[in-house]
Amino acid sequence: KITSRHVHSSRSARGGAAWSQRASPRAMASFSSLSTGLSTGGILGMRGLNVFIQDIRNAPSKEHEQKRVDKELANIRKKFRNTDLSSYDKKKYVLKLLYIYMLGYDIEFGHTMVVSLINATKFEEKQVGYTATAVLLNESHEFLRMVINSVREDIIGKFEHNQCLALALVANVGGREFSDSIAPDVQRILCSPTCLPVVRKKAALCLLRLYRKNKEILVAETWAAKMVKLLDNEDDLGILLGVISLLIGIVSHDYRGYEGCIPSVCAVMQRLARARAVPQDYLYYGIPSPWLQVKCMRVLQYFPTPSDPDYVRAETEVIHHVLTNTGTVKNVNKNNALHAILFEAVNLVTNLDLPDQKSLLAESVAALGRFLDVNEPNIVYLGMSGLTRVCAPDTIKAVQSFKSKVVDKLNDADISIRKRALDLLYEMCDGTVAKDIVDSLLRYLITADFAIREELALKTAVLAEKYSAGNASWYLDVALKLVEKAGDFISDDVWHRVVHVVTDAPELHVHAARVALEKLRQNSYEEKFVRLAAYFLGEFGHKLGASEPPFGYAKLLFEHFKTSTPTTQQIILTALAKISMHPGADDDLRGRLGMLFRQHASNKEVELQQRAVEYYVMTNVGNNSQKLRSVMEPMPEWNTGSRQSKLERHLATQNAEAADAVRVNKARGGGAIAPIAPPPADVEPGTPIPTMGIADLLGGAPVPTVNGNDRRGGEANGAAASPAAARWGQVRAAVVDPMSDLLSGLGVHPGRPAAAAPSAAPAAVVDPLAASVAGMGLSTAHAAPQSNPVPTINVADCLKKLYAADNGLLYEDPNVQIGVKSQWQGNQGRVMFYVGNKSPGTLTDVALELTGNVQGLHARLAALPAQLEPKKQQQVLLELAAAGGYRAAPGLSLRYSVPGQGPVQVPLKLPYGPHRFMQPWRPANPQEFFAKWQEASARHSEAKVVTVAPAMAQGGLAAIQAALSSVRMTPLPGIDPNQKNLTAGSFARYGGGGGETFALARVESDANNPAVFRVTAASVDEATAGGVLEAILSQIAP
Repeated sequence: KITSRHVHSSRSARGGAAWSQRASPRAMASFSSLSTGLSTGGILGMRGLNVFIQDIRNAPSKEHEQKRVDKELANIRKKFRNTDLSSYDKKKYVLKLLYIYMLGYDIEFGHTMVVSLINATKFEEKQVGYTATAVLLNESHEFLRMVINSVREDIIGKFEHNQCLALALVANVGGREFSDSIAPDVQRILCSPTCLPVVRKKAALCLLRLYRKNKEILVAETWAAKMVKLLDNEDDLGILLGVISLLIGIVSHDYRGYEGCIPSVCAVMQRLARARAVPQDYLYYGIPSPWLQVKCMRVLQYFPTPSDPDYVRAETEVIHHVLTNTGTVKNVNKNNALHAILFEAVNLVTNLDLPDQKSLLAESVAALGRFLDVNEPNIVYLGMSGLTRVCAPDTIKAVQSFKSKVVDKLNDADISIRKRALDLLYEMCDGTVAKDIVDSLLRYLITADFAIREELALKTAVLAEKYSAGNASWYLDVALKLVEKAGDFISDDVWHRVVHVVTDAPELHVHAARVALEKLRQNSYEEKFVRLAAYFLGEFGHKLGASEPPFGYAKLLFEHFKTSTPTTQQIILTALAKISMHPGADDDLRGRLGMLFRQHASNKEVELQQRAVEYYVMTNVGNNSQKLRSVMEPMPEWNTGSRQSKLERHLATQNAEAADAVRVNKARGGGAIAPIAPPPADVEPGTPIPTMGIADLLGGAPVPTVNGNDRRGGEANGAAASPAAARWGQVRAAVVDPMSDLLSGLGVHPGRPAAAAPSAAPAAVVDPLAASVAGMGLSTAHAAPQSNPVPTINVADCLKKLYAADNGLLYEDPNVQIGVKSQWQGNQGRVMFYVGNKSPGTLTDVALELTGNVQGLHARLAALPAQLEPKKQQQVLLELAAAGGYRAAPGLSLRYSVPGQGPVQVPLKLPYGPHRFMQPWRPANPQEFFAKWQEASARHSEAKVVTVAPAMAQGGLAAIQAALSSVRMTPLPGIDPNQKNLTAGSFARYGGGGGETFALARVESDANNPAVFRVTAASVDEATAGGVLEAILSQIAP
């Protein structure tokens, strides 16, 4: 259980708000429970406490409340200095602290007084002490260790009231220290028939808490027999409820050794089903202890199907009774109890392999299907949720009998029911009803809510592809309608998948191109459809024959180009470049397209600019259109049959997250590329168009200029570029991203980026390394070569920046400079090293190698040429794939030799820890975060106290929050009950198939020193926790 500090309610409306509305449920219950137990007449007898509560309730604003609380805290602090406080004053002031804490204020003193009340001899003082301790402290609080002996004395004592208080405290905040000290005593109380039932019930729940903290306290060899005896000999349903809860906690961890409990649980189920010997106190609207029935069915799901036919018959009888006798009544509370039992019975049927499995499954489907005819939305929702869970090959026909009713629910007024109907239609679909269901979903797509359209389109696309065997043209028609109608609400993955499927089906090529052409002529301006149509025409337009010449559909694409977004324009440019190579495309068409390419050669969108330049050179310069015709060949097949659809993986991820009640993030982006500054507004005629390496690729081919004239490198045509033009060329060369996929998934990859520069040599290129050095304010003058060169930059500072940034410098000395650019997506990353020779001579024996083998991280580094010419630069690609958790990336070793000097070897550290693969995560509420935190910290956590730089200390939590964001940890302000602390969380999907690995962080401030913070990182994976902590410390440590 989470302590009340994790569930504080917000203090938004101050005037006249009741205090109970601001307190956590557990804290409020603990507080109100005192009203009947205090010898002074309850809370009402404490005049000072009542006056204080009344003042808080009457506070007109938050500021007045704050002043009243501060005044009271100062008074309590003063009173606690008096060692002669009466019992009445101790209780009163501790209760005031408890109330202030429940309002959401931090309590930094008084814990000693709270703990001392537990050691008191009077029950009233113990009651206040135990209640306040359970609320104010958590299991890791140091003051809690002071009361372990006192709690044990109360547990083994003879006073039942004290035993109940002590057991309740341990059941709420007990940790491993308690399990080591009092577990045997709690076991003895639970098994003792002389103890009162109320004490034994609390002992069962207390033992469950201790078992969760320390699995070693209950060993199956000795404890299983005691559990059987408890289940067989116990008649009190309250004790049985606690024992079954304990059994669930045990077998959920490991059922082996507890198989002997199955007959006893079946006997309890039969007793309840027949309403035999059930006290009136345990009849809930006439239903015998529904909570115990649910728990009995749940615990049986952890065991394999019993081999004894008597026990199987007992289970079958109870399940049959529940399935056939559960209906819907007018009383909401009774409905909830009946349906809870029904759904647990359905879960039991689906988890066990019973002899009457088919008949029981049919009864389950029929019982759930009856819910669809009820007018109550909640019951309809439950019915569809249950039908979705039971959909399987042996039940799908029975579920399909409700297809028409589920389709009608797509138009229900409640959006939650519409979403459930969509889920159920997706699960019940097979080859026999696929066309009907897909047609229904397409009709519904027109009127569907914006909130559901993305999921609707995704599932429609998956179903159409999955059940299109033997009817590929039907799939294509459905996909085109889908993209056309819901283009704004689908991801690029949908139309990418259509491209893959159509490319792999030659019989669809002509049909796809023809339909795309017809839709474009009908002025279909949906962006994603235009992209898809452009791809089809670029790839398959030549198959339309002489009736559709390339000039016609090229002109049509050009018209759509004018009104499209830059992303769509990139696809259209690629399609036009391919069309220029189609049979029937002449020089006139290539010339017209060349004008379009030249027009966008200086576009502020770098991607458009790069494509335009390259396509212009390929199609309009020299004889390149013939040389490079193979570059524009149709795409090869994608082999979709041997790969799982990305759409299906996306759906599987969504379903898994929904099942775990985790908020679904539908857009999780990878690493972002730093924004690139736009080019100058006015480009003078004669300014060279940056070629991104095409000049080198073609061996000094003519390079177009803005005014349309061709110029060759250097002074071949007698015209030299201006210094301003040269600088602009250098800047353009420096900002081009060589790792971007030029065709957004269409499979064409350009050469390495470079830039043509004015020089006496025809094929000379501008040195982008010198440009980047000049841009940083560093001198390009060269020092004398040294055998052990001293870096000319602060390598540690550069490494610190690269922990957060995608681009930057990694290393530089008088001879060599290494810059990096990186991109990250999912569990994969690509890092491009730019190794440049700054020295005037040729570097020999050049090598860049990875050192060390990191388990969990696959790394592959391309080879670097052994010689590096002066003023030249080489690019080396490092590919990373995270298959599992790891702490740090492998090291990097740089080796080279300078003429006349000895060899140089420089070890370098790479900043690519597991934080690079993290994706944002935002819990729906604080409880969700702390549930993850407890799970992770129980496995692995690392902490370090760090003193930050003065600038960061001055920035406070805002600076810490920015530092966490920079290393891809999502800040979660407001989660930690202490407003001076900050939490963060993210997750990674490693490639090992282990699901999501969460990494959580907590930064705690020091109340006495604003520059001191304690940073804790927790994860179920030890290496991930350590790597994330290292990344965080890299940004906040001085």
